[in-house]
Amino acid sequence: MTNTRPHAENKLEAEDVLVSGSLWKAIWTMTWPLILTTSSSSLVGLVDVQISRQLGSAAQAAVGVSEQILFMFMVFIMATGVGTTALVSRAAGAKDPDEVDRTTGQSLILSISMGLVLTVLCLTLSNLVIFNAGNSREVALAAKQYLHIYAFVLIPFSINVIVNSAFRAIGRATSPLIIILVSTALTIAGDYLTVVRNWPVAGLGLRGIAFSGVIASSVATIVALLLVLRSPLRNSLKCLLPFTRSYAARILKIGIPSAFNRLSWSLSVFVLFAILRHCDHATEALASWTIGMRVEALIFMPLLALGLAVSSIVGQNLGARQVERAIKAGWQVAFIGIAMMIVLGIALFCGADLLARCMSRDLTTIGYTVAYLKINAFSEPFLALAMVLSGALTGAGDTRTPMWFAIFTNWLVRLPLAWLLAVSWHFGPAGVWISMATSITMNGLLTMIWYRSRRWIKTAI
Repeated sequence: MTNTRPHAENKLEAEDVLVSGSLWKAIWTMTWPLILTTSSSSLVGLVDVQISRQLGSAAQAAVGVSEQILFMFMVFIMATGVGTTALVSRAAGAKDPDEVDRTTGQSLILSISMGLVLTVLCLTLSNLVIFNAGNSREVALAAKQYLHIYAFVLIPFSINVIVNSAFRAIGRATSPLIIILVSTALTIAGDYLTVVRNWPVAGLGLRGIAFSGVIASSVATIVALLLVLRSPLRNSLKCLLPFTRSYAARILKIGIPSAFNRLSWSLSVFVLFAILRHCDHATEALASWTIGMRVEALIFMPLLALGLAVSSIVGQNLGARQVERAIKAGWQVAFIGIAMMIVLGIALFCGADLLARCMSRDLTTIGYTVAYLKINAFSEPFLALAMVLSGALTGAGDTRTPMWFAIFTNWLVRLPLAWLLAVSWHFGPAGVWISMATSITMNGLLTMIWYRSRRWIKTAI
């Protein structure tokens, strides 16, 4: 669909900041809203686990298992967002607003279709996965109850991902912040009201947490669409139809490797669950994994923000044919991430006991959680390398290389080492935590070496 708009209306308001002037200013402009955005997202997961502790360790484990299953379906929608960011940022850097609109509109219709199909698949297949992943019937039944409601979040999620990706790609990082803050506030309020206050219906338990998430995400979608209508992306809603296969192919070419990257990690987690089942106190071990991941997510979400920010900066600068500026942006943001994670890693190590006691009342769970946090604290700077530089590669359209690194470090390093340490050598859950830290370190080093080679610059999108 071709738009016939005056040139004045075609201007992308925020793009010049990313491709000209101070690179530090560009990084700051994109990063601070995204740090707040991603931190808010991780706060929701942390509150879900903290609130569910009132329902016991089995409920906490059920939240972890359920959301890991849902994540396997979400990765395909997020892959569409990755493709959207790469293509829209290139078009924005090249000052081609019509291409920005067409790509955004086609991404939206593709993602919405995926959201509907994946919701049905999640509801259909989740029982099989739950009863194989759960370490007890109690956990499995609670997970089933939770997921059969929360699966419907995939529909509003499919819209929010694309809108947020497109906003970031044109340099408007504050719009995703507004959308996420609305979702976060409503989710936390809903968790508290339904579980702690037993309102509006008593005894909802985990179902209350699930309902809160779905309602909050749906309201956030309404806010997202209103923001689109008041932004330079407003004409993208005119480009939803007809659906064009060529755009879908370009989006998926970039996005599918990203999906396999995330799916590789997600599936490897279920193998870790199976390994944890061979440890003593399996329910507590799984609960500690759930808590540890949520606590750790709160500190590595700023890294996700940096990765998202540098993806847009690199994409726009490559679109504007400023290759050296794009490369330099990746290194500068990586330096910020490493410095940040050294500080936060120290804080995580020193505060491990306090954090664990805030999240659980079970002494065994607390002990396992403390070990998780202290061991993984050492790998945080390498996590910064992996996440930030992978974000830069994504902006260039190179999503295949990070995918192969993820498959190698998760399946050929993490899982065999976890079995060896936890089961064969009887280290218990601590062996799993050591394998996680080792694989993260290797992933960071491999990503750094590839980025330094500059071969990713030639990626065709």
